[in-house]
Amino acid sequence: MAKKILISGGLYWNSPFKVGSYHIAKGFADLGWEVGFLSNPISPFHIINGINQELTERWNSYIHGGTVEYNGKIWCYIPGSLLTPNNKPILKSLWLQKNWNKLSFPSVLKKIKTKGFDEVDLLYIGSPNDYYLLNTIHYKKSIFRIADMTSGFSNSTDASKMIETEIAQRVDVVLYTAQNLAEHVKSLSPKKAVYFPNGVNYSHFEQGSNQIPEEFNNIPHPIALYVGALSEWFDFELVNKAAQKLPEVSFVFIGPDALAKIKLARLPNIYILGPRDYNDLTKYMYNSDVGIIPFDLKNHSHLVNSINPLKMYEYMACGLPVLAVEWQELIMIDSPVFLYKDEDEFIVKLKQLCSGDTQNKEHLQSFAKNQDWIKKIEFLSEI
Repeated sequence: MAKKILISGGLYWNSPFKVGSYHIAKGFADLGWEVGFLSNPISPFHIINGINQELTERWNSYIHGGTVEYNGKIWCYIPGSLLTPNNKPILKSLWLQKNWNKLSFPSVLKKIKTKGFDEVDLLYIGSPNDYYLLNTIHYKKSIFRIADMTSGFSNSTDASKMIETEIAQRVDVVLYTAQNLAEHVKSLSPKKAVYFPNGVNYSHFEQGSNQIPEEFNNIPHPIALYVGALSEWFDFELVNKAAQKLPEVSFVFIGPDALAKIKLARLPNIYILGPRDYNDLTKYMYNSDVGIIPFDLKNHSHLVNSINPLKMYEYMACGLPVLAVEWQELIMIDSPVFLYKDEDEFIVKLKQLCSGDTQNKEHLQSFAKNQDWIKKIEFLSEI
């Protein structure tokens, strides 16, 4: 009889961001486990901030009662609730952080039971929003994965911090993705803590399509590519200044673009493409010259220093050299990344990389291959 795992992973399955929980779910499915995948809940109040593509996709998934993904191997569900935890009056209460599931419609617990995931071999928790699962389903082992210093996010609350501590103390193992999170995790007093950095679906990127994207027919080289979240911790100011000083370099951005359209300058060498399908990303990576990770360390050091970046491994799996701001995790893992400390150094090193002065492709791919999710999932399956 197949083992079962219930993963509550935060982002919804078809999100343009394929974060750790997504890859872990696929990895367990590949090992023959039955996989349930829950996402952060949705509520009618989400429309207050406007209806965008993400909200539309989440709402459609919710009203259809969930989906079966990954060739029928993974059941995915986005719960709906009258109220959901957030950093807003009433919504940031401790009661709601612990009990939003009691306001869910249909009942998320009944949904879980109907799909056969009320009794599992392994419970995977990825967010303080998942606290209710510890009290409502039966599990043999439990994991809490801390992938970021969540207190650095704008939606963090006192209640979510309190619940993070309680979850950490109750589960069997706390996983943390960046070495800079070690002291924070230790302060939560877990039973056991394990450093578990992000990985990469190496074969997906190494063997992915290198076909030239249609947009690139009108974008001149050299191309500096960024793929991922364009949020408040992104250094828009640095990119704007660099683009002004390097008009010969095309800066291409892929990812949800609402904030980028406001923050990035309207320059002829800045290209905001918006989200792209995960399966098409290799086309852009293979046909770019540099992968950049320009995070705003100055104003968001608490958050950035605790990031172990998936995009770094994904760039490298395609043989794409990487230029990133110098933050603690990248120094600790001794990655073959070109690091910069300020705007001037970013410009100098970007020009250097665009001229073809880089490490060889095989060296970059070898580093990425050593972080393949396959090895990491096998470790988790034996907890």
